[in-house]
Amino acid sequence: MDKIFKEYEWDDDKESSFNFAKQKILKKPKSKNKSTREENGSEPGKFVRAPPPIEEQTESPEITNGKSKKRKRTLSEPTGAQSQNENGTKSKKGKKQKGTEKLNQSLPSKAAEKIPENGSPKIEKPSSFRDRLMDSLKGSRFRFLNEQLYRTTGEEARKMFQEDPGAFQAYHDGYRHQIAQWAMNPLDRIIKAFQKIPEDHIVADFGCGEARLAESIPHKVYSLDLVASNRSVIACNMANTPLETNSINVAVFCLSLMGTNLRDFLLEANRVLKTGGILKVAEVSSRFDNVKEFIDCVQKCGFLLENQDLKHKLFYFFNFKKVRTVEKAAIKGKHFSLKPCLYKKR
Repeated sequence: MDKIFKEYEWDDDKESSFNFAKQKILKKPKSKNKSTREENGSEPGKFVRAPPPIEEQTESPEITNGKSKKRKRTLSEPTGAQSQNENGTKSKKGKKQKGTEKLNQSLPSKAAEKIPENGSPKIEKPSSFRDRLMDSLKGSRFRFLNEQLYRTTGEEARKMFQEDPGAFQAYHDGYRHQIAQWAMNPLDRIIKAFQKIPEDHIVADFGCGEARLAESIPHKVYSLDLVASNRSVIACNMANTPLETNSINVAVFCLSLMGTNLRDFLLEANRVLKTGGILKVAEVSSRFDNVKEFIDCVQKCGFLLENQDLKHKLFYFFNFKKVRTVEKAAIKGKHFSLKPCLYKKR
C-alpha cells in the first residue's frame, strides 16, 4: 500500500471539505540570498523584493491592442535600502548620488547668474554664426572709434561724429559692452561721493555719455558731450562749453580725458568752476606712465590736489580744488595727454 499511495497532508480549508495539497518541502536558502537579506535588514524567512538602483531601468509590461509590450521605466528616487545598509553606513551608490548633488548645486543655473556689481546686465554671447559675425564687426568699429578719440583733438572728434551720426551710437554700444565686463564702474563711486556734497551745488559732467550721473543724483547737472544722446545732454566741444564763467561747484571727468589736448579741457573746467570748486577725475590706471607728472600738469591749470586713490587695480581717482583762475592764453607750450586705452579684440 505504501508503494501505491503517496503521502499527502490535510488542508484545512473551510470552502472544501476534502482537499489534498501536496506537501511543501522547504529548501535551505543559499548563502548569497542570505547575505542579501541581511544587507536589506529583512527578517529571516520573509521574502523582500530588493528595490532597483536609482539609474537602473526595469521593464514593466504594457498592453497595446491585446498584446503585451515591454516598456522601460526609470526610477527617480532611491529607497532607504539603497542609500543606507543595516550598519548605518552609506553605500557606494549613495556616495555617488551625494557627489552628483553637490556638483549640481555648485553649477550656476541661468536664473541664478550673478549680476555684476556695476549694475549692468550680463551680456549673453551670440549663438548663431551671423550674430557672432555682427558682434565682431560692432566690436571692430568700436575699437576703431575709440582709438580715433584718443589720437585727435576734441574739435576733430566732434566733426567726426557730426559727419557720421551713427558712429556715436556705435561707440556707446561698444562702451556699454565693455562696462558689463568690468568688476566695477568708476561712475558708481563718483555717484556715491555726491552723498556728502550739498544738494544746492551745481555740477558739470564733462563727457557724460548717456547722462547717467544727472539721473542718479539730486543735484543740478549740466551734461556735456560731443553728441547729445538725449534732450538733457548739451552737445559741444568740451574745450569750449556754453557754461557761464564761475558758475559751477563741481566738475567731473569720468573716463573722459580723451584726446591730445587735455590741457584745453582742464582750463575750460577752471573757467566754469568757482574758486574753491571741486574737480573730480577718474581714469583707467594703465593710461598713466607717471602719476606725478599728470598731477603737475593739472595743478598748472589752477588746481591743487586734495586727495588721490591709486589702490584700485583698474582705475585711479583724484580730487582737485580750484585755487586760482588761469586764462587759456596764459599757458603756452606742448599739450599733454595720457596713454590711449586700447581694448583687446573679443
